[in-house]
Amino acid sequence: MLISFATQQHLAVTHGVSGWPSYAVPLAIDLFLVWAVRSRRDVVLAVAVAVSANVAGVLSTQPLSAVDTWVSAALHAVFPLTVWRMHKIPRSPVAAEAPVVAVPVPAVSAPAIAAPPPADTWPDADLWADFEDSAPDTEPVTPPTAADVRTAMASLAAETGRPVTGRMLADHYSVSERTGRRYLSMAA
Repeated sequence: MLISFATQQHLAVTHGVSGWPSYAVPLAIDLFLVWAVRSRRDVVLAVAVAVSANVAGVLSTQPLSAVDTWVSAALHAVFPLTVWRMHKIPRSPVAAEAPVVAVPVPAVSAPAIAAPPPADTWPDADLWADFEDSAPDTEPVTPPTAADVRTAMASLAAETGRPVTGRMLADHYSVSERTGRRYLSMAA
């Protein structure tokens, strides 16, 4: 950013803007770029202005026939593009949906955890012996019936006031979106 700022300031000085206003030119361009990227407004224009100012700053100080001039101009175009990519936030399709409805989950009592052995001792038994007789973490879950899914769909449609999607069913049943779509097709 400092190199970009210096190039734009030098461009202003080269073209007749002297004194403190020459510092306002790159400041305005860079602030416009940051504002546009963060607010997602006029991003193409702001990036184009910043790239143009940087490239013009290089091309106005060096001979156009030199290869080094064009390489330098391309490198100076990278600064605004980097700012744009660093601040670009992808829009998630999930964020546009309705708020997630919390479904109460029954509490499962966890087994008591034994106190750890003293720090200076090492277990003399095989470390894997504790895992041989352990039970599975959870019991298999029985999927809901088509009637249960229809009831949940009616409830969700009444709460949100819009058609029920697979994502909404997935959130309701605490399953994957793919399973939520399966439930939706099962109820149809």
